[in-house]
Amino acid sequence: MSRESDLLFGLLSLQMNFISKEQLLECAAVWMNDPKADLEKLFLARGYLKPKQQAGVAAMVEAQLDLHGGDPGRSLAAATIDQDLRRSLLALNVPPDLRQSLAWVQARGAASVRLVAAPPSAEGRYRLGAELGRGGLGRVVAAFDSSLEREIAIKLAMEGTSAEVADRFVREAKLAGRLEHPNIVPVHDFGALPGKKLFLAMKRVSGRDLGKVLEGVAKCESNESWSRPRLLQIFQDICHGVAYAHFRGVIHRDLKPANVMIGDYGEVLIVDWGLAKVIGLAETGRRSTVAAGTELTLDGEVVGTPAYMPPEQAEGKLNEMDARSDIYSLGAILYEILTLKTPFEGKTAAEIISKVRTGRITPPSGRVRSWPADPERTVLRAPSTEVSVAPIPPELDAICLKALAFRREDRYRSAQELHAEIQLFLEGVKERERNHRRAEAAVSRAKEAMERQGRLEKEAKAATVAMRDLWGDVKPHLEKSALWAAEDQARNLERAAVDSFSEADAALSSALTHESGHAEARRMRAELYWKRYLDAEEADDEKEQRVNRAIVERYNDGPLDALLKGDGRLTVRTRAYPCRCLLDGKMVEPAELNWMGHHPFSGRELSGIAGAEGLPDLESNGPVRLKVHGPDCEPLSVEGADVWLFRYEQIERRLFPVTPDLPSARAAPRELIDAVFEPGSPYRPQGAGVWLGRTPIKERALPMGSYLLLVSHQGRAPLRVPVTIPRCSVWEQDVTLFFPEEVPPGFIVIPSGPFGYQGDGGDPHTFPAETKVLDDVFIARHPVTCREYCEFLNDVFKSDPGQAAKRAPRRVEDAEFCWPGPPYVVPTSGWLATATTEQKATVKLPQRCSVDWEEDWPVLGVSWEDAMAFCAWRRGKVAWLKTPPHEEAWEKASRGTDRRYFPFGNHEDARWQNVQWSHPEGSRPVRVQEFVADESPYGVRGLGGNSRDACLNSPGREYPNWRPFRGGYWTVTGIYSRTAIRGGHSCRMVNWYHGARLAAPCRLTRATSRS
Repeated sequence: MSRESDLLFGLLSLQMNFISKEQLLECAAVWMNDPKADLEKLFLARGYLKPKQQAGVAAMVEAQLDLHGGDPGRSLAAATIDQDLRRSLLALNVPPDLRQSLAWVQARGAASVRLVAAPPSAEGRYRLGAELGRGGLGRVVAAFDSSLEREIAIKLAMEGTSAEVADRFVREAKLAGRLEHPNIVPVHDFGALPGKKLFLAMKRVSGRDLGKVLEGVAKCESNESWSRPRLLQIFQDICHGVAYAHFRGVIHRDLKPANVMIGDYGEVLIVDWGLAKVIGLAETGRRSTVAAGTELTLDGEVVGTPAYMPPEQAEGKLNEMDARSDIYSLGAILYEILTLKTPFEGKTAAEIISKVRTGRITPPSGRVRSWPADPERTVLRAPSTEVSVAPIPPELDAICLKALAFRREDRYRSAQELHAEIQLFLEGVKERERNHRRAEAAVSRAKEAMERQGRLEKEAKAATVAMRDLWGDVKPHLEKSALWAAEDQARNLERAAVDSFSEADAALSSALTHESGHAEARRMRAELYWKRYLDAEEADDEKEQRVNRAIVERYNDGPLDALLKGDGRLTVRTRAYPCRCLLDGKMVEPAELNWMGHHPFSGRELSGIAGAEGLPDLESNGPVRLKVHGPDCEPLSVEGADVWLFRYEQIERRLFPVTPDLPSARAAPRELIDAVFEPGSPYRPQGAGVWLGRTPIKERALPMGSYLLLVSHQGRAPLRVPVTIPRCSVWEQDVTLFFPEEVPPGFIVIPSGPFGYQGDGGDPHTFPAETKVLDDVFIARHPVTCREYCEFLNDVFKSDPGQAAKRAPRRVEDAEFCWPGPPYVVPTSGWLATATTEQKATVKLPQRCSVDWEEDWPVLGVSWEDAMAFCAWRRGKVAWLKTPPHEEAWEKASRGTDRRYFPFGNHEDARWQNVQWSHPEGSRPVRVQEFVADESPYGVRGLGGNSRDACLNSPGREYPNWRPFRGGYWTVTGIYSRTAIRGGHSCRMVNWYHGARLAAPCRLTRATSRS
């Protein structure tokens, strides 16, 4: 069977739905690279075609041959396939003798836009959608990144991609990835899907490419925004992007209007870097075809798009191409902007290349006449030729022709130089006077839109708060019309605010097109994007910060300098309680027992939420003596505390306190550092620190950022006090000084003041970021250990054996108890070595654990009620008010004030916290003294892994009988080990990671109402 007959067999198999398009392309790729291969046998060998189906298709092939006189070429040419399939086939390594026959195959209509089924491994993150277009190395589809919850575009390598094209795809990804510039489309991700299909995830730009914009202008569909000055400003943005790429050592080699995207918000982005190369690197010398209309061949042949390529490119002198080759392509784009035509046109690509090689170009001003109609579109040229174009000034003629100079040395030396020439033209006096009037009108429109945007954003936030309030009152089984109406209102207001932004941005873009130096328009555009930058900073979206900051810096002429720099101020005041409540204790009435809206004994929610009563039996009926300040106790100012400053900086993915580059008169004493840092802590400050003086310290100027203060006063316990200097604002820190005897042994002081609560862009389960202000609280350095909990069980057993029995660690709520007793013991390996068979039979390990219990493990397999009972027992031993931490206090103790994602910084590593992959032999609990790197800014340990801590408070009306359990633990990783993650269970639920940690409030909360 001839090659044409073989291919006809494949097309007919597809037409009869015996095989899929993907299967045809897969086998065709192998068949075209192996002259001895048989397409029929490939289908059969891979199980794509059954023998009976093969016989039927063979009969049809014979019938086709008979119909066309036995001529395989004519039989193949008579076939009809869709354009998408023909392009895909032509993109393969088609032998020359078969390419001509395949080119004659009739294509029916444009390829339909359809949903692309996502490969299984992409389902977890990327959901692929409709095809958006095709580039030199693949096709581009719409996609949704479920991890970051944003719309993106994904470029997929063509089916049957050769190894060389795959290498070029990889090269495109790497080259594009190194180019971070507001005028170059950003790359988010790169990898391979099942079947080794390469993909490249990038920003999805909502808008049109410059080619379509010019086509609309040619068809008289333009409006004010696509005036010549506006298009020239777009061209300048292209020059900026190209200049940056050249600075990075990369040339594009395929610059053309179709590879420039104009976003709906005015973005100008250069795309499709599939033919780019690093200047100075030689080509491989191998041949491959990229896509129809753009042929890539090497060593004396052609690479690029004919109408826009420089002569050296048209002559195949690829290794001679440099930045000036891209300058020529920029000149071709400018030519088309001015004339709506390409510099060279012809009926075939070969004809165009031949004209490019001559170097004879008609000046743009000589092309602004109508061409004859071409209804059959046989001429390769700009979309329309019957257009009346405004006269082209001689200055633009000269600029364009210099860029299109035949010899490289006669062109502009850089894209920036070309940009500057355009700028000089735009600053012409006559243009400026006319454009100034238009700019003023556009600025007026922008002012109205920006005011409307600000008003709508405030209304949207208020509507969102109202909608969230409704969530707590609407049960799943109840009518939700009011809730849905609130959701719709909030969403509509948000959309209207976005529309107002778009309107303001478009108006300012128009104003700056008319007058690029318009001071008010530049200031307003800088302010418009400054708000977006702050939103991105709040969301910790680094890429959006970079993009928006670049725009701000481009248009800021001074007013935002201070905000961009961000320097703030620090005020530190010290105080102390004059009373002896924490030393001698005080009698507390039952009605005074309120800590952060909850009863510290029972966990009862004091606003009266039904179902959030906790354990009422643990509440006292009369006064009780406790070491805690009453709600009416007030600290008094104390001066003279020494304060040293360290700045948190990221070193190998963790945040360490280092000495900032500021003058200092005194070094932090070694004994001070030894007092607030354990000997094995990896976060002991580096350097001498900066002595800020003695309190009070008033508005000390500092660069914005995260810092650690060490505060020392004679006779008082030294303190670690994290602070975060806000952008252009003041951080006011009141530090309460305590006598050493006032701090419970084994506890850490968490100083009062503001901190960032929730808000983690990498965790979709967290609440929106907000600032909370907390009173002083003491938090235990370590969670409750098995040793401590065993002591509790045996002590309780003396007076209430039943209570002790039900509180023992277990696998489920009321069964599968893990420890032998009474008397209760921690079944360590040492104990098991001497235990009897009957005793061993009473021992159970936590689920998923394969190592024996240890006394210094955090206690596991306990419920929230067990933690509350343990606290009650401890209160009976010592007078401090021991209770589980409120989750807000827990989060502050873990994150400090800078909203870090983990206690030790913003990056996860299994070496630093006891999580799923921390041990090569498998995950397991460890002693609380291990993993010294899992230390918070205050010095609290084990908040990032090992066990989760039960928290005092109710999570709200939605889950009144639940309680939060916070922190990472020994069998998880990823978002479940991030500090802001909020998990919870019912009060009696036990689990293999449920543990307990103690807190001791410094002062009871003054409540407006008590229950």
